Amino acid sequence: MNQSIKSKISLKQVLLLVIVALGIMIPLSKPFDGLEQMGHIMLGSMIIALATWILRPGKGTFIVGAIILFLGGSIAGISMPDLASGFSNSALWLLIVAMFLGFALMKTGLGKRLVFALFKQLKLSYTKILIGWFIAGIIFSLITPSITVRFLILTPIAVVVADACCLEKHSKGRSLIVISAWAAAIFPGIAWLNGSLFGPVFTSYLPEGPMRNMVTPQLWMHIMAPWILFSLFFMVVLYFVLKPDQKLTVTQDQLSKMYNDLGKLSKDEKGCMVAFALLFIGLVLQIFLPITTIQVLFATFILLLLLGVISIKDISQGINWDIVVFFGIILSFSRICEISGITTWLSAPLASLLGPIAGSQIVFVLALFGLCVFLRFFDVTQGWVSAAILAMATPMLYDNFGINPLICIMVFICASNIFFFRYQQPWIGQVESVCGEGGWDSRHLLKASVTYVLLVGVFLFICTYYWRIIGIW
Repeated sequence: MNQSIKSKISLKQVLLLVIVALGIMIPLSKPFDGLEQMGHIMLGSMIIALATWILRPGKGTFIVGAIILFLGGSIAGISMPDLASGFSNSALWLLIVAMFLGFALMKTGLGKRLVFALFKQLKLSYTKILIGWFIAGIIFSLITPSITVRFLILTPIAVVVADACCLEKHSKGRSLIVISAWAAAIFPGIAWLNGSLFGPVFTSYLPEGPMRNMVTPQLWMHIMAPWILFSLFFMVVLYFVLKPDQKLTVTQDQLSKMYNDLGKLSKDEKGCMVAFALLFIGLVLQIFLPITTIQVLFATFILLLLLGVISIKDISQGINWDIVVFFGIILSFSRICEISGITTWLSAPLASLLGPIAGSQIVFVLALFGLCVFLRFFDVTQGWVSAAILAMATPMLYDNFGINPLICIMVFICASNIFFFRYQQPWIGQVESVCGEGGWDSRHLLKASVTYVLLVGVFLFICTYYWRIIGIW
């Protein structure tokens, strides 16, 4: 067993050394026509950085890859403001504040209280549980864009509900309850721009100028509106795919007891409720006042600090700053590629790849989805890197074929959400570690993943007609 582990580690190290050697050879040999020295250096640096993110040497932090990119950029002659442009991006600060707001929900226990308050009003059945998760997913997506926070609240509660229902481990009923809670944490919020981090991050990949200026919360909602129905439909179909054979035995009295066991509202919970109530008011006032989402979120964060819900200690320990660094670097990709000439160099291959299929709406959407799904089997960064590269083609697609960049983003997101394997979704492993044996069965999760991909294919086919009807395409 130990020998097997050592061989795996050594193979991983050999693979890393090979990729590092390749990354070094690219700027030395300059094999790509049309790409200047600066571009070759940055391309080699990106390959090495991606290798560290995929293979995770040492302690596996994303900061290692960030330092490699900064080193390569400084050698190439790119200024530090351009290398670190992602760290001044509003999407990154939205991520930071969102993570802290979610941390407040978990720290105070208010998130758990809200879910139990919802369920204790219901006489539970499988369908009512699914509806309950769907409602909870929408509520939490309005409170925080952080999907990680949402599933960390919902999935442990799903295990508690499954235990209260006396559902056997590895049973279809237990898998249905936990998988649907996980799906509710991820899917519904994608329908609006700031309902998940996909919106702010993916739109930040778009080239500065007309492409990025085109994206507004109103247009996002206009194009993504059918996603809400898809999220609900997925959970309905999942019920039939994993139709449980065990009946639920939990009573409303038991659910009320679970709620009462939480005790009275604490001072921190009350402070959290006040802050999030003002958050809702601020988001609504955006319709009438010239205030932005990030301003509302910052104000909410400051209020949580003043009320003592978030302490100074929490600022350094409450969120994963390594993830923040990773997103900052990813958001810098667009600027780095533009300055180094990688964007111009890639535009021709992307045009030749996507141009022939862009003439037919249905063919383009389904082919792009298939391409993105294929890339997701190799892009362990949950599609962030693939999306950054493919976003370079959006000006050509819009100018030549009238394809709105948000349509491309919609397809990116659909592909980013596939979950055949653990590495494709960072939340899969986290849910399994949090829920343990009380969570889903891996066979049922695979069925759910296949169901998702098939339904998304049908969904995108229908959306091509919807976008045509509303005049987007």
